[in-house]
Amino acid sequence: MRSAEDTQDALRKRFPGIDARPVDPAPSVTVPPDALRGDLAFLRDELAFDFLVFVTALDRPADGVVEVVYRLFSHESRTSVVVRVRLPRDRALVPTVSDIFRTAEWHERETAEMFGVQFAGHPDPRRLLLPDNLDGYPLRKDFTHPNLIRLPEVP
Repeated sequence: MRSAEDTQDALRKRFPGIDARPVDPAPSVTVPPDALRGDLAFLRDELAFDFLVFVTALDRPADGVVEVVYRLFSHESRTSVVVRVRLPRDRALVPTVSDIFRTAEWHERETAEMFGVQFAGHPDPRRLLLPDNLDGYPLRKDFTHPNLIRLPEVP
């Protein structure tokens, strides 16, 4: 059985620039889109990160990117890791990982609807939550809709 410390050491070896944030003790690494599938398979097969907790995204219009976020958990070492992929807002396309982690199927569909990220190769890209005639992506910061009431941002 791999300890949490062994897992951290293996993560540092595979991802030399790995970042541990004080708000979230899970290490976080940003990978290029073309390395995502291989890196997630490595984390699953070599480091026993056997559960994909969620897939979501962050809209960063000031940087011109949408950041797709994957959080994995290892039941063996009882640790988590966060993997991020930065994509251009105008071409947010990343390969699906639903064949690596089955739980990604619904998470990717929700992320596609809410943030406009396309998951190439997804087995069922139909909308999950929103009506087919809704234009735009509700969780992007530039989303507008006639019934939307914007609240002031809290500093």
